[in-house]
Amino acid sequence: MLRLASRSNLELKTFFLVSASLSVYELVFVPKSLYILFLSNSFMDLLKKILIGIAIYAIALLFLEELMILDQNLFFTINSITNPFLDPFFVFITYLGSSVFWILAIILLWLDKKRKLSIYLTLAFIIDTVSLFLLKSFFTRPRPYESLSELKILSLDIDLGPSFPSGHTQRAFSGATILSSFYEKFMVPFFVLAFLVGLSRIYIGVHYPFDILTGAINGILFGMIVLSLPIKKIKGKLERF
Repeated sequence: MLRLASRSNLELKTFFLVSASLSVYELVFVPKSLYILFLSNSFMDLLKKILIGIAIYAIALLFLEELMILDQNLFFTINSITNPFLDPFFVFITYLGSSVFWILAIILLWLDKKRKLSIYLTLAFIIDTVSLFLLKSFFTRPRPYESLSELKILSLDIDLGPSFPSGHTQRAFSGATILSSFYEKFMVPFFVLAFLVGLSRIYIGVHYPFDILTGAINGILFGMIVLSLPIKKIKGKLERF
């Protein structure tokens, strides 16, 4: 199970239930006219995405114990699969979510004069990095190979640090979200690749399904948040390059 330092399950459930209630109240019952006096439409959209994220986390944590049982069973179901084609395929595909891959992609896009896309991906990468550090530090969940026996490990390098959430999956989905906004006709392939990155993390034995699901949700939300940022002036300057 997730280790939550110095916090009881009751305290956590109470906190996140209140957070979820406030988030739903803000989204549903507060008239938009009250916001518009103080906030721009773009900032309002950004705020809604953040509140939705809080609500999702709250609902998940309310059913944490049940999710952990399902999580472990599903992990063994996927990880137990062995195939001479799938083994090397997933070992390769998992690197599409690595920090090195996305740093190289950002640099190559910048050199190819795709400056706006490069900036968006850079912002998403920074947000992903900071949020992953905070979440992994808070939820110090051990990796599957640290707490389970009789599992398959195909990773060429054993990842260090806590398991929750999956950084590879989060980067893949935030990247897919942003790339899809620039190349809409490739939206399905982008998200299929992101899904395969997440699946690969379970298949090679370094993450649980719940790590993947949370990473995917975070990635999509953070990608949408980056695309909602009011950076019209910056975009105008970038178009001169």
